[in-house]
Amino acid sequence: MTKQRYPALPIMLLQDLRRYKWVILLTLLVVGTALTVIYIAHQNRQLTAERDQLLSDRDLLDREWRHLVIEQNSLTEHSRVERIAAQQLDMVEVSSKREVLVPWQ
Repeated sequence: MTKQRYPALPIMLLQDLRRYKWVILLTLLVVGTALTVIYIAHQNRQLTAERDQLLSDRDLLDREWRHLVIEQNSLTEHSRVERIAAQQLDMVEVSSKREVLVPWQ
């Protein structure tokens, strides 16, 4: 019995790589595409979470703004201003007899 010689392993690997180069290329493309899909899905989830946070912040600021408008309206109410002027500053309404008009020019 004689031993049958096979080509060296590196030579066999190179021959297989040449023979199945399209299969290897397509496999690499499929893996690359899968990794790209994973990355884009991750980015999409991050952007969605950031958008939700920004919308929540906007709602909070909108609520705060409405409260400030209500507070401003209550602070500038005419009767309140008159009451504070009379109580704290001792101001009184001017009668028409004491009213002085200053000429314009």
